[in-house]
Amino acid sequence: MITPQLISDSIPPVYMTDSVEKVRSVMQEYFVTELPVLDGEKYAGLISIEEINRLQNKKKPLKSFDLTLNKPLVFQNAHIFDIMRVAVEFNVRMVPVVDEDLNYWGIISSQSCLRSFAMLSSVKSQGAVLELETDARNYSVSELSRIVEENDATILCLYSDRNQANGTVEVTIKLNTTDISALIAAFERYEYIVRNIYNETEYTGEIKDRYDALMRYLNV
Repeated sequence: MITPQLISDSIPPVYMTDSVEKVRSVMQEYFVTELPVLDGEKYAGLISIEEINRLQNKKKPLKSFDLTLNKPLVFQNAHIFDIMRVAVEFNVRMVPVVDEDLNYWGIISSQSCLRSFAMLSSVKSQGAVLELETDARNYSVSELSRIVEENDATILCLYSDRNQANGTVEVTIKLNTTDISALIAAFERYEYIVRNIYNETEYTGEIKDRYDALMRYLNV
């Protein structure tokens, strides 16, 4: 679900009745290169600085032009994964949030979304990280969980990426423990390929540093 704090109204939308000149002025004032456009209270799309620069008569309102606005959006009950998918799919820095009638709620910036995701992924928790590979036909999250739990560990976070070229699945799991010798042996018995192991020292010394660097970047 969307955390309410992620939805921001700090950057105002513009309206189809606003002039091109005004829209560009708002972009400059808020240091953004795209803005949500409303037609009345309804979300009409996202306009970019490239589109604004393309329009010739800066005194005319947006509605007087034949605009080709992209329309990235998520609904107010979307999951953070959906927000990230839309941001990547449309290559935008902000994703507008609407209700079922396309009434505008606000925007979620890619920066706040990334910060929230970093917190969601349990990066700050101590524990080992394993990178595994297995045949896609044999991949089962329930089996992975069973193997981990049988070795007195818990999965804090799991990501998978299917490799269509060779028919394998690469899985990254974050565990609640650094005592993983028995678990690694168990994975190998079940014919998982253990690609990489990040123990606590490596975690605190490298991944944690990367996390802190990311947090510093996001707080700029």
